[in-house]
Amino acid sequence: MTTGPKVAIRPLKAAHAEACDEVVRSLPYHFGDPDGQRECARAVRTSPGLVAVRRGQVVGFLTVAHHFETSSEITWMAVHADDRGQGIGRALIDRLTQQLRGQGRRLLLVTTVSSLEAEPGVVDGYGRTRAFYRSVGFIPARELPNLWPNQKALLLAMPLGEDH
Repeated sequence: MTTGPKVAIRPLKAAHAEACDEVVRSLPYHFGDPDGQRECARAVRTSPGLVAVRRGQVVGFLTVAHHFETSSEITWMAVHADDRGQGIGRALIDRLTQQLRGQGRRLLLVTTVSSLEAEPGVVDGYGRTRAFYRSVGFIPARELPNLWPNQKALLLAMPLGEDH
């Protein structure tokens, strides 16, 4: 299925892993932690997810975990630095929420860096990420200041009920 300007959303496959790694490398500010890079690389090789493909190239991806029968979590998500702000992330979320609703899931979670974390002088930082998640229907659920070492986290939730 094509969504947006010549972007196809497809299931994540092992063959996409190297291209997902390249997307991560394009975002050194967001993926600067080597442990996080390794965890993300492992997730794109072992977890279910989606990729956004434009002109034969992976330009974005997300991975998902299903924790309970009715809830799921986006564990990793990225859009190549050159392609951010073009609706690719929204297309990935739209496809994922359609799939999850079809499976009877009722709640989608995502965790990102909290606004409690200072980002002085950063133009494309986590403020933009939080605004994106709010724009696609996530609501802040809880600050988690001790979830990650050296960063404060924010848990966001999106109800997937029939009227959302």
